[in-house]
Amino acid sequence: MRIAVLGATGRTGGEVVRQALAAGHDLVAYVRRPEAMQPATGLTVVGGQLDDSAALERALSGCDAAVVALGPKVTQANAPIMQVAVPAVIQAARATGLRRVVVLSALGVGNTFDNTRYPYRFGCRTFLAGNFRDHVAGESQLTDSGLIWTTFHPGPLGDGPQTPHPTIVDAATGYRMPGAPRTQRADVAAAILASIDDASTYGKEMLITSARQTA
Repeated sequence: MRIAVLGATGRTGGEVVRQALAAGHDLVAYVRRPEAMQPATGLTVVGGQLDDSAALERALSGCDAAVVALGPKVTQANAPIMQVAVPAVIQAARATGLRRVVVLSALGVGNTFDNTRYPYRFGCRTFLAGNFRDHVAGESQLTDSGLIWTTFHPGPLGDGPQTPHPTIVDAATGYRMPGAPRTQRADVAAAILASIDDASTYGKEMLITSARQTA
């Protein structure tokens, strides 16, 4: 499988790249700074900005799926990232014939606010609110895009090892996540890659936390 990854130099996007290459996939990393990517067998690097439609089309051409794993720096929490990137990806996907798009979102974005508990819910309404508005502005455009999309909504991310039994649930079930739903990036990357050809995730907002599901 050939997969394009936006945000490949970030911590979660980098984990997607690492796991995908280890599994034998061909990867296209679409990045602002190509020099930040370490060369690897099976990896192609394409440089460009989020709103560069021509460069995005070059990156997505011939790919089976695109993974959008973007996130703002701490100092740019309210930056308009997803509202720029998602429509650009939709346009490039249509132009190249790519159908499958998986987007890294966050727990509490949009409808998944109903799946949160306190104390995490408090953060959704306060210091995370600006970033979440950006996610909604971008991700809401997937619904009528004609693409086969999935969004993943993890809790606060950590850099620990992959866990054996993360909780992965369709948000539409109404499942309530833990109040402190820590999630390892390694678990998120594995779930994203597994979802690419998993029809049960198509058109769904998927919750994920490294805590094992309990009744």
